[in-house]
Amino acid sequence: MAKTNRQQHHLKFGIWLDEMKLPFDEALAVAKRIGAEYVWFAELPGETAIAEMSDAEVDRMGERVARHGLKLFQICAEHPFHYIRLMDLQPDSIQDHPAFRKDFNALIRAMQIAARLDVGAVLAYGLSWPGEWSQQGRTWGRAPTWPMRWATRGGIIADDDMDKLINIFSLVLEQAEQYNVDVVLGMRPFHHISTTTHFRLLAERLGSPRLKFQLSPGDSLLSAECDVATAGFTHVRPYLHGLHIKDVHVIDGPKGRYEWRPFGEGDVDYPTLMGNLFEHRCEVFLAVATHFRPPSESDVEAMEINFANVTSLISLLADQQQRDW
Repeated sequence: MAKTNRQQHHLKFGIWLDEMKLPFDEALAVAKRIGAEYVWFAELPGETAIAEMSDAEVDRMGERVARHGLKLFQICAEHPFHYIRLMDLQPDSIQDHPAFRKDFNALIRAMQIAARLDVGAVLAYGLSWPGEWSQQGRTWGRAPTWPMRWATRGGIIADDDMDKLINIFSLVLEQAEQYNVDVVLGMRPFHHISTTTHFRLLAERLGSPRLKFQLSPGDSLLSAECDVATAGFTHVRPYLHGLHIKDVHVIDGPKGRYEWRPFGEGDVDYPTLMGNLFEHRCEVFLAVATHFRPPSESDVEAMEINFANVTSLISLLADQQQRDW
């Protein structure tokens, strides 16, 4: 994309390094080569887990990112609260649950790292529905609660479960205030926070300016939120930190059948969504992901394809905006 176009809007181009499955420095080099400005990641293959890094290792991690002319826009220490089922946590002993305690401590360490590197945000997730992760690997689409969740656009969160979510993220936000960082909630179809509506309900109950949102339009669509580009965008615009960008084609929603596709070739209405970002001059991070596999089976080529498709759309919208002016 031409530099002049990038100066006409507030969108910040980044990628999710994990998708390329490369050693850290190789992934950073690819990110720089294809035109990214920002990166985020949850795991570093062959290196110390992020939550277990010493301060010296943290500093070196930051230096390696900077050496490639890139910046971090959020810290994620191995997907906190991604795999924990909310139903497994008891209201009066949430902090005693071993998996919760492990992820909570990882999230606090992520906050310390974010503060140390002057990043400003950490990423967490909205805890899984009953039946998820009950077998080895992902069970989404086969979990017993899935048909109900599809039929109700992401599920109906019971009052008791919402109270647990409020308690959990109140604890998290207390720590965020201490370290002066924001907490960004990511979303997946198997999480309670799987739609913009669910996030907005939680955010309004918590009432904290520290709580932000990473919108994943593909995951919203997989949760039957077909209007994510319009009504969904309106729900979360005040909280929007970034977009987790990937595209998907839904084959049979009630049965959880779908296939990942290159950006622009799936069912997500990205032109409308990106147009809304332009119209409202949203200053957000575009975190390009992939998930689909090209004929070459190359994860790097998949990232190159998606990044090029995203930047092409943004360039088109920027040119259109300039003509309208």
